[in-house]
Amino acid sequence: MSTHQSDSVESSSVSESYRAVAFADAKPELAAPGATPERLAYLKEHGFVIITDFVDNPMIPVLREAGRRVTEACAPEHGYSKIDCSKGYVHRAREDEPWAIRGIIHPAFEEPSFAEFHGSPDFLSFVHSWCHGLEPEDLVLSGMLLWCNPRRYENGPSWHRDTTWWGTGKPYFAQKDDRGDGPEAYSEEVEKLRWEEIRKKNIQSITERKGVSMFLALTDDECHELIPGSHDRWRTPFEHDVLLPQAMKDQGVPYTPSWDRVSSLPNQVAIRLKAGEALIRNGTTIHTGHTVPDRERNTLSIGWSKWSGPFTEEPSVADVRHAWQLDPAVREALPHNWMKTAWDRWAETQKLGDTLEDRYPGFDMVRIKAGEIVGWRSELEHQAAAAGEAWKPSQTAV
Repeated sequence: MSTHQSDSVESSSVSESYRAVAFADAKPELAAPGATPERLAYLKEHGFVIITDFVDNPMIPVLREAGRRVTEACAPEHGYSKIDCSKGYVHRAREDEPWAIRGIIHPAFEEPSFAEFHGSPDFLSFVHSWCHGLEPEDLVLSGMLLWCNPRRYENGPSWHRDTTWWGTGKPYFAQKDDRGDGPEAYSEEVEKLRWEEIRKKNIQSITERKGVSMFLALTDDECHELIPGSHDRWRTPFEHDVLLPQAMKDQGVPYTPSWDRVSSLPNQVAIRLKAGEALIRNGTTIHTGHTVPDRERNTLSIGWSKWSGPFTEEPSVADVRHAWQLDPAVREALPHNWMKTAWDRWAETQKLGDTLEDRYPGFDMVRIKAGEIVGWRSELEHQAAAAGEAWKPSQTAV
């Protein structure tokens, strides 16, 4: 599931524990490690593959306990008393319960095992196999986050594709979503243009493999649901109803009313992972996260990307979800020099924005305007804390 959804994903209380209608499990014929032809063929056809390469890895129990500690420490009642989560970026659902936690490699989180595993020989060996021999000196830092689940309320579904299938086709930028606005951005003509671009990128991603990202389960997980094969075909009228924003429906974009916003989708499956198994998938699949309080979710999103070479342009304002990663303390906490170089390559392309919205999720902005000096603790945070509710949206320090 992508974390570019709103932090206020629709939630409801659970009277009867949700269970998916169908499951996808690891297949014995795909058990051989690395980028085997069988795994790549399965990924190309179905849009996902489950790998078992880390099932017996001794770091899995270590990461599992670290994930539990981080999830507990980010509970809203703790504020910043257990972990200064303003040093990361926590996606929160109803009652400010965390459902995805970024920043786990920041030293403020006090869990060095995440960065250690990220740079470990075992993980690098998989990256090397999957990405045509990619070596540590070829890497640029990619994001890492921890998926968890709210304790009191069901969270999801929120069906979507990670790719922009409408409008300009530009990637999502959390502070300002300018991928297209208005009914014309969602016309079938524009949608088909975007779809041809998406399919070309799908082919490139499976053949070039310039990076790899996975959902690595630290405990058993069945929270990720998707429609197999939906990455490589035109959506159905039913799926169009599922994906089309309500605002666009209200503004007159033609669609066929089909879904009650509750029922299962045709052909959907839940990816059922055992601890140490991982999901690699194409983000173009129609997918969602769906958690319930009585089943733990403790899963890493982790990967590496190939460096594209020296950067010669002006750095751009970092997406708010990644702004924390610009902190030099993150670089210093990385356990290997080559990881510091990978950080340098990423950081030279980014700069920190000048507003609260450029730096924090809503939870932290509320705390700052209530008088707490947290996060970057710069003049911006001091002035916003002093101004309180008088601090305006997108205001900068003076």
